[in-house]
Amino acid sequence: MKKILVASVLLAGILVGSSCDRVTNINPQTTSTTLDWSLYPGGDSLTYVQNNLWPSFTPNTNTLRNVLIEDFTGHQCVNCPDATANMEQLIATNPSRIYGVAIHAGATGLTSFQEVNADFPNHLYCDEGLEIGTFFGSIPGSDFFGNPKFCVNRVIANDQFMSNAGSAIANKTTNCLASGLKVNIQAASNYFASTRGLFLHTEVDQLDQSITSDLGIVVYVIEDSLIGRQTVQPEDDPDGGAGPNGTDPDGKHNTYIHRDIMRGCIDGRAFGRTLGTADLNANGKYYVNYSYRIPDELEVENMHLVIYVYDKITKEIYQTIKHEI
Repeated sequence: MKKILVASVLLAGILVGSSCDRVTNINPQTTSTTLDWSLYPGGDSLTYVQNNLWPSFTPNTNTLRNVLIEDFTGHQCVNCPDATANMEQLIATNPSRIYGVAIHAGATGLTSFQEVNADFPNHLYCDEGLEIGTFFGSIPGSDFFGNPKFCVNRVIANDQFMSNAGSAIANKTTNCLASGLKVNIQAASNYFASTRGLFLHTEVDQLDQSITSDLGIVVYVIEDSLIGRQTVQPEDDPDGGAGPNGTDPDGKHNTYIHRDIMRGCIDGRAFGRTLGTADLNANGKYYVNYSYRIPDELEVENMHLVIYVYDKITKEIYQTIKHEI
């Protein structure tokens, strides 16, 4: 399917994508966000509207809360692959509502587990991911002192944001899936191949009016997959070699598939922007729009966005959606 979409981009020069949304192109919603119109080959904001590229969202009928699992990992972490595999098994039980993101960061940001060297040449970390790792690692009493660790919608259990793989993340996930929906999100996007420009339009509907904290919106840029080295337990390394049972004695898996790699945030803000009155429409919903030049090193057909809204005080993620480009 992705190859078909990319072909459409090349032929038409534009791809209109959506996630958890239904849209029609009419007049734009009000917004405080300034967009970089140099990324739009059609000219300017007026032309963008005239070409029916600005979406207007129809009522969001979703009633289900989704789950974001943030996997704090590293390519030189020998225990990380098994923990990630456990998370992926959990996601497979409900892939339309559970999403995973690999954040290559430790409790102090960049550690030896994420470092790049001759054996591990792939840069899998990003500034925003390191900032997030440092934030959770610096919370007083945090048990985030090394990889692997996981956040599940950033809910707290046993006074901790972080959990281990296995029953700990499974229990949090189950509870979140069964909980009531407090915020709904819709998104639509236009991609222009000639400029590598992406215009993302989001609608946030706060369903639970008892929430008194500010809400923040964050958009992760995610690379779907990348083949690169990963330290693994020797018995898990299928590359072959002189070790026992045909394993590679150095414990470095040469064909490991890294998945759902966080490559940054669309606006460069690790904790996003606060939804304010400038984003609020007369219909009571928030509209935030982004323009973003996709970096040359990323392939459009091998990436997606993860959009979430969270409580700025408790840090809990109320809703998240996956948006294909």
